Amino acid sequence: MCRTRFMDFFLFQSGWGWRRAVFILMMVSILAGCARLSGPTSPGSKNSANGLLLFWRSIESGIQESGGAIPAAGGYIQLGRPVSVAAWADYVYIADAGRQAILRYDRRREVFSIYYRMPITAATRIIVTGGEYLYITDPLQSRILYLDRNAHLLREITDFNLKQPVAITADDSRDQILVADAFYNQILIFNKLGRLIQTLHPVDKTGAPLAGLTDMVVSKGKIYLLDRLLREVVVTDLDGRYLQTIGRNRLQQPVAMRIDETGRIIVADAFDNSLLFFSKNDRHKISAKSESVMTMQLAGMDLHENWLYLVDVAAARIQVMKLLFPAAAAGQKK
Repeated sequence: MCRTRFMDFFLFQSGWGWRRAVFILMMVSILAGCARLSGPTSPGSKNSANGLLLFWRSIESGIQESGGAIPAAGGYIQLGRPVSVAAWADYVYIADAGRQAILRYDRRREVFSIYYRMPITAATRIIVTGGEYLYITDPLQSRILYLDRNAHLLREITDFNLKQPVAITADDSRDQILVADAFYNQILIFNKLGRLIQTLHPVDKTGAPLAGLTDMVVSKGKIYLLDRLLREVVVTDLDGRYLQTIGRNRLQQPVAMRIDETGRIIVADAFDNSLLFFSKNDRHKISAKSESVMTMQLAGMDLHENWLYLVDVAAARIQVMKLLFPAAAAGQKK
């Protein structure tokens, strides 16, 4: 339709030299209207198959924030190889192995800044806690970095028990930080001062150690551990005692996990680039729904205020989706 309007207008205007300026302005307006009609990143522009997600937008590149402490070449930043993401309020923090830095994206102003330069590997993970404090795993140097919102390094968390940190999460109920160590297959619990206060050795239902720890979440007095080798979620109490297994025979290549406010466990599976939603029904049995997502290769995920941030390492972007709750999802289908 837009092309027809454009051609008709062009034929009408051809030969009218004094109207060329008007022609150019209207041409731009028509093409801009076409772009708005076909734009894929408008909020709520596309529902997922089961009505559990609303596809919103991608974060791939942008202008660097003026006055940034660390300038980018040309004042423009494009993601290179994102491996981890964490969001808080209007800010999205991205661990980028291509740029060897933690980048910060301001959603409201749509600008980037280089937040902190450090060695980034595929195992680097970041979380943001209340007040915008960041915890960053540094597997190369066997440590956890603790920074404030202005990128000031407040503390290095190290311990001889900490060898290969691969996942990190906060237990706000006890004001603690939990770190999964893949070298010793254990969970280290630190207080906010960085002092080790407890070491857990979680096992699966057979009593074998978890040898493929890849992500971890604390929710309502339980620890949820994602094991990529067992391809399942192992649930323990806060002292590491086994409680149950979720996702067996449903996961293929799990890479990340989050839990929403309704208690649904969301697992990102890189095998087919899908999200699996595990929840309990009225009979306390685990049910699951799967949603395909618009990514090329899932590598990480974060959830903040009902917004899912998915790391697409192959496409070098962060895919942002709104998470719908069961009642809202049912309403979307009507």
